[in-house]
Amino acid sequence: MSVEIALNPHDATCAGLSGRLLCFPHAGGAGERFQDWISGFAPVLDVRSITLPGRGALLNHIPVESWSSLLAAVVTKILPLTDRPYALFGHSFGALLAYETARALGAKGRVPNLLVVAGRAPQMATHEVAISGLPRVAFLKELEAIDGTPADVLANANLMDRVLPAVRADFTLLERYDADDAENHPPLDCPILAVGSDNDPRVPFDTVLGWRHRTRLRFECRLFAGDHFFPFSNPDFADSLFDYVDGSLNEHSKDFHRAG
Repeated sequence: MSVEIALNPHDATCAGLSGRLLCFPHAGGAGERFQDWISGFAPVLDVRSITLPGRGALLNHIPVESWSSLLAAVVTKILPLTDRPYALFGHSFGALLAYETARALGAKGRVPNLLVVAGRAPQMATHEVAISGLPRVAFLKELEAIDGTPADVLANANLMDRVLPAVRADFTLLERYDADDAENHPPLDCPILAVGSDNDPRVPFDTVLGWRHRTRLRFECRLFAGDHFFPFSNPDFADSLFDYVDGSLNEHSKDFHRAG
């Protein structure tokens, strides 16, 4: 089965002076989640958001429940965008997908210049209870209980009907992820910034600190006020992220332009 991955249309006015920021949303989320960053970070950062099958622009596509199929499609789609300094950002499920994408790109000699993650470290990504196969009502209750889906989405019955297969598929991927194997992954050859919040029982801060074991280069960890969706609800987060990514990519960008 061919897997389609979508990217937001490139804004020709965005030069991406420092580089690119490729963004992966939470479970069931679409690339539109990053629209404010796409416009707000231009022209310094060329922000490109990833949309997986079964949501957003790909709502009519069948969601993917295979890590190997998903990663192959994602890497094929974004590999052409690694021709200049770039960073990956992932939130929640997207943090895990961004990490695995970084590993896959590194195997092709295109390791990112920075990985920013808002979620559990992969070796701590085990879900104690599988919920992806629950009946609809029970599944929605679990999503509400674990703060796994934005409240405005859960409250919209018509929207949930449309995106529920994608949310189930993403939770299936989470439940199938081999956290024990991740413990033995070689550290990445790129810096990692791990970010967490002060009110997210689903992602205790020690599981954010666990990312320090996934890089052989610089590791930093920052705590923000907010809940599970702090990257979008905390008004200070976007500016902080922009400054950090811009600073990290800027030196690489100078080398890139001198070489060109």
